Amino acid sequence: MALDAAIGIGKETAYGAAATTTLGYEGKSDSWKTTREFIESVGFRAGMQTARADRRNVVNMGGEGELEIDLLDAGAAALFSACFDTYDGGTPNTSTGVTAHVFESGAESSAPSFTAQMIRPTTDGKAVAYRHVGCVVTEWEMTAEVENAVALTATFDFQDVSHSDKPADALPIAYPKEAYVYDWTRTAILLTIDGKPVTVDANKLELTADKGMKVDRRFLRGNALKAQPVRSAMPTYEGTLEGEFTSDALKLYEAFIAGKVASLAIDFAGVLPGASMRIECPAIQFTGDSPEASVDDVSVAELPFRVLDPGDGRAAMRLTYTEPTPGFVPPKP
Repeated sequence: MALDAAIGIGKETAYGAAATTTLGYEGKSDSWKTTREFIESVGFRAGMQTARADRRNVVNMGGEGELEIDLLDAGAAALFSACFDTYDGGTPNTSTGVTAHVFESGAESSAPSFTAQMIRPTTDGKAVAYRHVGCVVTEWEMTAEVENAVALTATFDFQDVSHSDKPADALPIAYPKEAYVYDWTRTAILLTIDGKPVTVDANKLELTADKGMKVDRRFLRGNALKAQPVRSAMPTYEGTLEGEFTSDALKLYEAFIAGKVASLAIDFAGVLPGASMRIECPAIQFTGDSPEASVDDVSVAELPFRVLDPGDGRAAMRLTYTEPTPGFVPPKP
């Protein structure tokens, strides 16, 4: 049945070299699609009805797919390492049994490529494993909204895909032993303008990133496979705060029309002991918009913003993901 589908990603040792194991993520949709283009030759020839069957060559163009998940308080480090430019590798605390992973934006991207395996069940009881290699995140979106889980969608470009219905060909998938979803009840927004905290009654927060990657790197080298994507444009990090229009929200509107730079932090508390997540943006600038009144609801404010480089050596965006260390054994007293 449909819920027998599975998706996992594994870090590659080199771009396009398939990983041997994967970490499982509880994806919510299947958008992994390969693309083929056709080189067609048409010229003068008497008696042709339409393009000839032997004048079309198929070309493998790779493809694209999304990994859409609810964020859990354990097991998300690999996906974040694909989304951000730098990753410190994780620092375990041998006393508390948690590991802190730090991810940052950067001037250059050292994010690795991944193998993504999508297992699709057939209606007659088989499972077909589709192995996508050379998967690189090009953009991502994170959303926290009242009455919902915190969600992350990462868009991957991939180099090639193969498939097999033989169980032995499927890569093993490992899941966290225990994990709980981050949700809106444990999400807090901390906003500062002119060094002073500003209360925000937001019911939705959205963060997006376009990593500025060039993905169509093809050359005359005897095959159609693309080379590893590289950064070719300025990355763009943006966001939106939506909520009620309050006296404090007026300060955000005034910051927008004055062009002031604010700082933003978002704290997420996990259910597992010691689990947490924190996003820090030292410099953001609101790009709109005017509040809106209504005849049947309270006045609301939607404030899009741009995340900027603070210019002092700090990352434009920093995410710290703290999770229980797998297999941790408390030290003996």
